[in-house]
Amino acid sequence: MMGGRSEDVSPSGKRRFRRPLGLRIIGGEFKGRRLQYSGDWSVRPMRDRVREAVFNILREAIPGSVVLDIFAGTGAMGLEALSRGASFAYFIEKDPVACQFLRKNVSHLGVNDRAEIIPADVFLWWKHHTTFATQPHVAFCCPPYELYSDAPDAMRDLITGLMRELPSDSVVVVEAHDRYDFSQLPFPERWDVRTYRPSRIGFFWKESSGDDAA
Repeated sequence: MMGGRSEDVSPSGKRRFRRPLGLRIIGGEFKGRRLQYSGDWSVRPMRDRVREAVFNILREAIPGSVVLDIFAGTGAMGLEALSRGASFAYFIEKDPVACQFLRKNVSHLGVNDRAEIIPADVFLWWKHHTTFATQPHVAFCCPPYELYSDAPDAMRDLITGLMRELPSDSVVVVEAHDRYDFSQLPFPERWDVRTYRPSRIGFFWKESSGDDAA
């Protein structure tokens, strides 16, 4: 996943760990800088080649934008955006271990003044979030795949809310499994959907304040 999470535990109920991947920033100011993460199986960073493809599509949208890294996991998406010129990034992640590594990476890259880590359940955060700034945003929504089946209404409300509330010239980037039907979302003809198996990534470009995704 892009940086999203899913629960993965051993039969004994303990969290499973593996040797951490060589996670790194792949473009911009911090290109080549390494990122830390725990190796927890519940955190599955996106492969470099797919992340690079996503940021190539977003090339013009990133500089000066505010970034929302939702279900942040490793934070790789938001940190990559900061490397490429985003003005600020919010990381929303409930797992305390992931947040610990996020803080280390933010400090390691020296972007403490351009980042805020929000240790919260995404769905609770969404119900109480503050009004978004008027400058363009790039929102990465990268949930555990099982949420599309376990909490379909909450996921649709979250994505639809981002489409509705973000200011003009913003982009909503949604990662899902490769069977997810983006046509169930508002403005289905406006979603640019790319397949990078086992993922599908949809891009919604909000063109004007007249877009009503309610």
